[in-house]
Amino acid sequence: MNDPQRINRIQTLIDQLHKGITSTENEKRKVNWDSFAGLPGIFVRHLPQKGGNKIPFIADLDREMWAAVLEADLREVYGDPLCYLEFELRRKLFAFQNFLDDNPLTDRVTMWFGVGFCESVLGIPQEPAQATQEPWVGKNRLIGDPIDLDSLEVPDFMINERARFAREWYERLKSAAGEDVEIVFPEWDFGPLGIATHVRGTEDFVIDCIEDGDFVHDLMSFLYEAKVSWSKGRAAHLGCQPQTLYLANDDVNVPLISPEVYRYFVFPYEQKISRYHGGIDYWHSCGRIDPLLGDVQQLPGLKMVHISPWTNLEKAVEIAHPDLVLEVVLHPIDEVLKATPEQMTGKLEWIRNVCQDRLYTVRADAFQVYTTLEQDLEKVWTWIERCRALFG
Repeated sequence: MNDPQRINRIQTLIDQLHKGITSTENEKRKVNWDSFAGLPGIFVRHLPQKGGNKIPFIADLDREMWAAVLEADLREVYGDPLCYLEFELRRKLFAFQNFLDDNPLTDRVTMWFGVGFCESVLGIPQEPAQATQEPWVGKNRLIGDPIDLDSLEVPDFMINERARFAREWYERLKSAAGEDVEIVFPEWDFGPLGIATHVRGTEDFVIDCIEDGDFVHDLMSFLYEAKVSWSKGRAAHLGCQPQTLYLANDDVNVPLISPEVYRYFVFPYEQKISRYHGGIDYWHSCGRIDPLLGDVQQLPGLKMVHISPWTNLEKAVEIAHPDLVLEVVLHPIDEVLKATPEQMTGKLEWIRNVCQDRLYTVRADAFQVYTTLEQDLEKVWTWIERCRALFG
C-alpha cells in the first residue's frame, strides 16, 4: 500500500533534487566529467573530461554507513520500493550538500538489489538484508559436480522470478518518481568470473581450471549466455538497445587467479561481453590487477580501469596505454579513516607525481563506520578538503 506521508516526503526530496541539479555548484562539478561510465549505477562512476584544468575526485560511503548517516533500517529500504526511493533521494542530497567533492547531482536513481542479485536470477537465493547490512550473495552453490551444469537453464527474462520482481519494483518506482526522476533498471554488469566462483565455489573453480578446462569453458559460456539473455530482455522491456557497460570484477585478483588463468578462461568472455555491448566504459576490480593489466586493456572499447590500493600504481602507469583512464582508489581505512591530514596530503601528492600527465581520477569509497559515525565523517570531510587544496 502507498504511504501518503512517504509520497509527500518523496515529492519534497525531488523538488530539492532539481534545485540542486540547476545550482551553480552542480554546474561546476559537471564540467569535470565527460559522461557516466556505463549505466549510472549505484556506485556512480564518471569518465573525466579530457583537457580539464583539475583532477576530479569523489568520496562515497558504503550502504551500511549511509544507513547510519540517514538512520535507516536496510530491511525496510530493501523491502519496500517507496522506502528505497526515499533512501536514495536522501542519500544523493546529503552527499551533494555535505561532500564538497566533484560528484555532480543527477536526476537518476538506479535500482540496486545488493551483491548476489545476478546469482539469484540463476537460482542462488540472496542472504536477506539486515538492519545495517544490505542483501548479500547467497551461500549455496549450484554446481557441486560438473555434470550439474547440464541441468541449469539460461533464465528467461519474462518468466524468471527475480526478473519479475525487478520489473514490479521498476513500475512502482516509476509511478512514485513520475517524470521528474529517471529510474534505471538494473543491468547484468558483474563479470563472469565472480558469478562462476559463486555458482561453482571458489576452491573447486580454481581446481577446475587446472584439471578440467573444458568444463570451465562450458561454465563460462553458459554464464555469458545468461548475461546476454538478461541484457536482451532488459533492452526489449525498456524499448532500448544494450549500451556500453560498467563491468564489476572483484574476483579478477592476483593471487586468486594467475595471469594465465585470466588470459585463457576469463578474458575471452569479457571480450565477448564488450563486443556485445559496444565497449566496456569501466572495468572494475578491487583486487590486485597490475600483473593482468596488459591483457585487460586489450578489451575492445575499454575506457577506464579501477586501480585499487592493492594494485601497484607505478606499474599500472607504466603498463597502461596513454588513452586508458586510471581511476585511482585509496584504502578507506589506512589512507583516510586512520590517516592524519598530513598523511592524506602525502598520499595524494604521491599519486599526482606518479600519474603526472595521465588522464586519471581519484576516489575514496567503501567507507563503513570504523570508530564512530561522527569521527569517521570528519575524516572523510578532511580528505575532501585535502583533495580540493591539491587538485583544484
